[in-house]
Amino acid sequence: MSAQDHQVELVAIVGSLRRASVNAAVARAAAGVATAARVTMHDISDLPFYDGDTEAAGLPEPVERLNRVVGAAEGLLLFSPEYNSSLPAVTKNVIDWLSRPPKVWDGLPVGLVAATPGQRAGLGVREHFTTMLDRRPMRVFETLGIGSYGDKLDADGELTDPETLIELADYVDRFAQFCRDGAE
Repeated sequence: MSAQDHQVELVAIVGSLRRASVNAAVARAAAGVATAARVTMHDISDLPFYDGDTEAAGLPEPVERLNRVVGAAEGLLLFSPEYNSSLPAVTKNVIDWLSRPPKVWDGLPVGLVAATPGQRAGLGVREHFTTMLDRRPMRVFETLGIGSYGDKLDADGELTDPETLIELADYVDRFAQFCRDGAE
């Protein structure tokens, strides 16, 4: 099997804890449509909020698990809603923990997909993500915004819009190539 044939191992983290999270539905759809990558979801519902005192006392198991999963991946995809034109606390918390020792994501390709109900397709969260992570020691990939998601979901809240699924598959496959390019 050539390097081009191997599926890139990606970890997906959703920056929303809602059971019916649209961004979780988008992450599931990404896992289903990707051809060049295997996308594995990582649950962060038990990840404590970053606190220097907690860190100094020893990393809690959910933080150690996050570090193991992200450290073993070839790339990290964050799926995040936009709150008040920026990152929600859940997404920011993941970034805060990963930016602390042992800094397993140093050098790792990282991308962001934002699904929002508005027409701006999460422009605020995507701009903040890029600005913030461009200063970190990882390889930042472009972002993807999915706006006006209300008409792109079925009655069960799953992403079914054919054009959006094609766009999502293209994004994940290009991200997988970005991961490969950095590994060579």
